[in-house]
Amino acid sequence: MRILHAGAVCLLPVVVFVTGCALKPEPADNVELQFYRGEVSPKGDTWVMKPCYSRRSRILSDPQGALAARYAELAVLPGLPLYMELRARANGEVKQLLLVGGDSRACAAELDGISLRAAGVAPDWAADLSGDRLEVRDQSRRVRFRFTVEQGTSWRGDRLWSGSLKTPDGKSRDLELRLTEFHGNDSGCRDESGVWYGLSVDMRLDGRRYRGCGRYGDLTRAALAGRYSQVLVSGGGLQRSTALELSAEGDASLTEDMHDGTPAVRRDGSWRWLSTGKLMLHFIQRDSLDEQLVRLFSRQPDGTLVLEGRVPEYGPVGLRLSPDYALPGSPESTAEGATE
Repeated sequence: MRILHAGAVCLLPVVVFVTGCALKPEPADNVELQFYRGEVSPKGDTWVMKPCYSRRSRILSDPQGALAARYAELAVLPGLPLYMELRARANGEVKQLLLVGGDSRACAAELDGISLRAAGVAPDWAADLSGDRLEVRDQSRRVRFRFTVEQGTSWRGDRLWSGSLKTPDGKSRDLELRLTEFHGNDSGCRDESGVWYGLSVDMRLDGRRYRGCGRYGDLTRAALAGRYSQVLVSGGGLQRSTALELSAEGDASLTEDMHDGTPAVRRDGSWRWLSTGKLMLHFIQRDSLDEQLVRLFSRQPDGTLVLEGRVPEYGPVGLRLSPDYALPGSPESTAEGATE
């Protein structure tokens, strides 16, 4: 099985995933949907997802039957977990499947900085969209082009990107890429290894037609947004409480309470995921007063954020912030939405 992954330049005979980014799926039925990714397996009349970088499972419901249908088609054996990317309501009701196929190793494919990856065969091609830049690689002709593109919408609601450029040899190149989303029990798109995608792509370049599957990316940013905390307790009771909130838009706030009668301290700023695999927090205010402070964190397999380096104020224990799983609006905020 192959899934288009972050390092793939062309489609290889290994598991490769199509991956993409800040480009978000269009919500179905005007309902606020959340993005989930991880291994899914059946549990009675419901489904259990073990999300990437998480220690807690999520309970999913499948009233449309789309998840059950894809699982029946692609699971190696009944009951075994299957990797999926999907959109669901806060109560866990699945509304849209984006990718089905593979195992937990797919969690490593995050395509940071790429909003959409598309790929296909016959001819062998791949394309990465980042902002208004679209890089196209045609392995059959061994060519690579980088276009500046404009986004539009087709008459039937599909998203379109188009652009043109002039190569050093004086030739003009014209491109148009169309992205189609599938919902419910639509047929979707399959790659040659059988992985199912909820996005299909139709691209025209120099009069040639390229067809393939698509996948949204920048999955690290989607996964990191949320609340993290640490509570230290000594023999005398609470010693220090620390809470970090990261928004999907890149805002960050860190609140620390020493439980010694002094007011809690709040720092505000922004966060960014670095190419080195580290989370950088840049704070510019402390209790609404100007302050410059930078902190680096590494991310553990269970999603815990660990402060890099030795910071005297945290002592030998350091700072380890674990994801909070009982947030309003998440499946874990209700009893039926969380499992151990």
